[in-house]
Amino acid sequence: MTLRTLAVLAISIGSAWTAGPTHAQGFVFGTDAPKDQAAAPAGARSAKVETAQRLLARMGLYRETPTGTLTPATQEAIRAFAAQNGLAPTNQVTDPLLNAIRRVIWQTQKWAGGNYKGREKLVDAAGLREAQILLGKLGFDAGPLDGTFGPQTQVAAEAFQESQKVTVDGLITATVLMNLRRAVNGVGASAKSTVRVLNWPDYIEPGVLQDFEKETGIRVVYDIFANAGDLEAKLRNTAAPYDVVFPTANSVPALATQGLLAKLDKPSLKNLANLDPRVDATLRSWDKDGAYSLPYMWYTVGIAWNPKLTERAYPGHAMDTLTSVFDAETARRFKSCGIGVVDSATDVVPLAAMAGGQPRWSGKASINAASQVLDKLSGTVKVIPTDQFIDALASGKICVAIGFSGDAVQAQSKSRGAVEYRVPSDGGLLAIDAMATPANAKNRREAHLFIDYLLRPQVIARVSNTVGYANANLKAGEFMNDSIKANPAVVPSATSLSRSSPIPILSEQDQRDIERLWSKFAK
Repeated sequence: MTLRTLAVLAISIGSAWTAGPTHAQGFVFGTDAPKDQAAAPAGARSAKVETAQRLLARMGLYRETPTGTLTPATQEAIRAFAAQNGLAPTNQVTDPLLNAIRRVIWQTQKWAGGNYKGREKLVDAAGLREAQILLGKLGFDAGPLDGTFGPQTQVAAEAFQESQKVTVDGLITATVLMNLRRAVNGVGASAKSTVRVLNWPDYIEPGVLQDFEKETGIRVVYDIFANAGDLEAKLRNTAAPYDVVFPTANSVPALATQGLLAKLDKPSLKNLANLDPRVDATLRSWDKDGAYSLPYMWYTVGIAWNPKLTERAYPGHAMDTLTSVFDAETARRFKSCGIGVVDSATDVVPLAAMAGGQPRWSGKASINAASQVLDKLSGTVKVIPTDQFIDALASGKICVAIGFSGDAVQAQSKSRGAVEYRVPSDGGLLAIDAMATPANAKNRREAHLFIDYLLRPQVIARVSNTVGYANANLKAGEFMNDSIKANPAVVPSATSLSRSSPIPILSEQDQRDIERLWSKFAK
């Protein structure tokens, strides 16, 4: 993808203080009218203040949860930014200040390279151009319709995300493009009501969302979370509560105990009988009474690799064991072609504990075993963000990794069969991602209609065909592609399943210990 030259960027930056919308890739945010200089009333919530807080947090100057309220900590962060960048002292949020913050972020945090801190998230040039067109139709000025990612496209994407009250990063990802398409072509302003959905990345069939909107007249606002910690943070801190979330089942007990989940109204679900009782029984290993959750997809956690690359790096090595990633000497052999683990501590740490001699989770002993394993891998094994794992495998940026079976299947498809996946011969994990409703959900009727829609065999089969995960629906098989339901990475053999332990239920202390361990390993 061709990016704008530094010279053009410099021109747009130089004119950003006074440029209007015709300077399409400059930093333009609203207008610079005198009235904009006024401070928000004391204690009032302001979207502009919340934007400033979020941007300042990216720079490490603001360390509280963005609230939109001009707090003393916010004013101190503004003053620090102004001092660091040679601006006139201020403790108020104005359009010129926001433009200046965005310029600094663009220059220092790799936005100009199409990513944020090295984390590539953009769609291709054709997708970018489509997004620019769609943003324009929605009234957001994304700059020239040229398929390049410039400052104005970033600002427009950020403004769209803010209008949806979803995660704001200003990037044109597959999820953002999906949301833009529905915002333009879906029910939009004519919607009778709304359901806000929070799911893992790359974990839905976009057409399912659009068809649900057409059938019900309910607008779907769709957001993603990166890992279990991110999910919990969004359940606690979001200004716009979600209505349906997709936690991994082993985290359901803790979320329920903390008052973050509500019990499901199962009698209202007309399609409940479609669930496979065997999968539902397995889910009750975690949610004992099945009160808070229903199964969405099930999967294993194991090893994915590119045979051509790994054979070149370590000829003759058997790839289907935990040692391929968790043995320090073996990992160093694969460093040249890229070795990693998915950014999901609650999945990876139990496997590391297995590799360290703890076949069953036992709290502190397992934490200690995992810590000894991971300490030796620091600097060799990468932590791969969940929304990049598939592309990293498919493109050959990594040659071996610990991750989810369904992601490996998607990587297989994208790489035309260049990726293989196995449940490790010395132990893997079996997990279920669940459907649940948050305790603070505002649209409970719509949430249950959405869940019930996903319980239809034809609907959930479409999701499985897209995401490469096995579903829990008894009747869905006849609607699934043979290439999916016959793939051992999707539905493992009985032998592979016998080697897979249910992902453990983690106590609050376990979660704190894992978070500390992961923070140290992932830095």
